[in-house]
Amino acid sequence: MPARRTSKKSATSGRGRGAKALAKKSTSSRVRSARAAGAKRAVVKRTVTSAVRRSAAKKAAKAAIKASGTASASVLVVNMIPRSLSGEINQDSEPTLAVNPANPNQIVGTAFTPNPAGGQTAPVFVSNDGGKTWTLNAIVPSGVNPFFGSATGDITVSFGTSSNKLYAGILQDTSDPNDLPMDILGTDNVASPNLMKKLLTREGPDQPYTQAATISAGPNAGNDVLYIGSNMADGSTTQTSTLDFSLNASSSSPTFKRVILEPRSTGSAGQDGPQVRPAAHSDGTVYAAYTGWRASKGNFRANTLVITADVVVVRDDNWGNGSKPFTALVDPVDHLSGIRVVQGIKFPFHSSGRGVPGQNRLGGDVSIAVDPTDSKTVYLAYAEGELVDNYTLHLRVSRDKGRTWSTDLLTVRRATNPALAVNGDGKFGFLYQQLVGTGSALRWETHLRRMPKAGGAFSDLTLNVARADFPVRQGDPYLGDYVHLQAVGKDFYGIFSANNTPAKSNFPNDVVYQRNANFTSRKLLDLSGTNEVAVSIDPFFFKITE
Repeated sequence: MPARRTSKKSATSGRGRGAKALAKKSTSSRVRSARAAGAKRAVVKRTVTSAVRRSAAKKAAKAAIKASGTASASVLVVNMIPRSLSGEINQDSEPTLAVNPANPNQIVGTAFTPNPAGGQTAPVFVSNDGGKTWTLNAIVPSGVNPFFGSATGDITVSFGTSSNKLYAGILQDTSDPNDLPMDILGTDNVASPNLMKKLLTREGPDQPYTQAATISAGPNAGNDVLYIGSNMADGSTTQTSTLDFSLNASSSSPTFKRVILEPRSTGSAGQDGPQVRPAAHSDGTVYAAYTGWRASKGNFRANTLVITADVVVVRDDNWGNGSKPFTALVDPVDHLSGIRVVQGIKFPFHSSGRGVPGQNRLGGDVSIAVDPTDSKTVYLAYAEGELVDNYTLHLRVSRDKGRTWSTDLLTVRRATNPALAVNGDGKFGFLYQQLVGTGSALRWETHLRRMPKAGGAFSDLTLNVARADFPVRQGDPYLGDYVHLQAVGKDFYGIFSANNTPAKSNFPNDVVYQRNANFTSRKLLDLSGTNEVAVSIDPFFFKITE
């Protein structure tokens, strides 16, 4: 069932969001997947007894930094809430980002942010200066929910590679909190006040995830292709991992196809997981990853549901053209479409973050990214572990178009919200949020790990460290069921949500706030700059310039 967020309208009125069931069975109800995790980085301390050895160690460290590609990188982190909204205290969670590859200064961000003007539209964040400053543009057609106001349910966005066109997959808010149809939207001009055009509407999906590209060669050159992964839990099938896609999305009247990716039984679970993640390469190779549920135990409403699942990767070699799209990968054991990268993993699927350390619900995680320099190389992250303390992100790679997969390149305990990207040099990026510490020292840390194309050690960039017990959650999800990472050229762009306390110690690589904030007193201030504003959850943009 789609999980819903809280939208606090003022400093005195906060309202929590519930979740709607997309199927009648409680085991097929779903909320946004959650993640909680962490593990402190190990720091190796060497005792050096001579000046010569100290010098050698420094030289070796500099060489390692240069090899990992971190020496020349600059970091920009920006709180995206505009100054005009300095008084807002919304739980602006579950963010996504789209950088326009044809104009990287143009960036669109989203979160569970209501329209401050009200009405039947929801806003997106827009930057025209590479992410340095942000404004809201209410161009998403949605509805007015009696509990949560003018906003959307889930929303993800993506630009065509060269078309300048923005696409979105949303769960539309309506006056009925149990009715969130999926809309696929498009606009030629994100700066225009005109509403995004509805390209397709479907009943029943959960967690639509958007990926767009522009075909650069061949008879269809110039056409945008669009892929929306979702969990089609409308009761019509128990095999619910779905991809809606269009091979002419930029035309005036695009046509869409729908393919059920799951060929296997979902057993007692009665559905697949909400995460269906597409990733497209410019040569027409398109991958998608999903969690194929196989069994369930426990009670969803009681927050005790545990899922047994496979992590499956499918592929198409021609954008999805053909009579049997996304069947290029065949499992060598059961001979069905889709390679089962791992089988029989277990993880919780919470109805809420209530009682969960870090306040962010868990529900399985999947992310996939293809190397733009080599479509045979594809990276995959997934989560497994029944409890918060053993809920672990695993990172793997395939270098033969998904046929075989490596052992773990990296594991991160108590971590969630993986997002992957590969830049134009083949350098790999891995964004995640990790739960560290215990008790009053419990913290959420947001990390970006990077690895050169040639392999080797991962660099580790900490973007944010903040209290995990404050502010108290006002509904779900607390931080979100995902974050986002994108590479354009050599640079990495990303977005995450976090506690917005204005403390420099929370941002090891510095931060810029648009909203009024006093970093000396560590207080947020309203538009007048005189009255204190309560701490809440905000979206943060970052850019790593290589």
